[in-house]
Amino acid sequence: MTRRGPRGPVPIYKVIADAIKADIDSGTLKAGQALPTEAELGEIHNASRLTVRKALSMLREEGVIYTVRAEGSYVGPEDAPKIREAWPFEQVAAAIVEGITKGGYEPDEVLPSETEMMAEYGVAKKTVRAAVALLREQGWVYTVPAIGTFVSQRDKWPASA
Repeated sequence: MTRRGPRGPVPIYKVIADAIKADIDSGTLKAGQALPTEAELGEIHNASRLTVRKALSMLREEGVIYTVRAEGSYVGPEDAPKIREAWPFEQVAAAIVEGITKGGYEPDEVLPSETEMMAEYGVAKKTVRAAVALLREQGWVYTVPAIGTFVSQRDKWPASA
């Protein structure tokens, strides 16, 4: 006795979802790992963004992946440590932290201007501003409006420093 296959073609969103599940099952994608972007998945599978979103929605409903707004989708479970490449603003922030911790910048010393950082790191002003905002949030630096951004005192640095 032969089994009959599905009637008609398999929808593309299911093909995409099955491919992602296969990558998870094979270990190509691990728990906490970021999935390719919607645009990248669209290129890989020659599908529209709407189709990719439908596949991701299906995987979210099944608990296979989860999505963090403005960040991307990750292989579940949600409590798994995230595995992803650092964004450009995080890379700039990390380079500045390295400069601070290695003594390149002393406490209360002004950091280079946005223009100087844009040139040094080859990034846009928005990226520099996001990096400085992250450093402020973490306690590495403080900003005095119309004056500049300065390295915080060592006791304000994150405990991991």
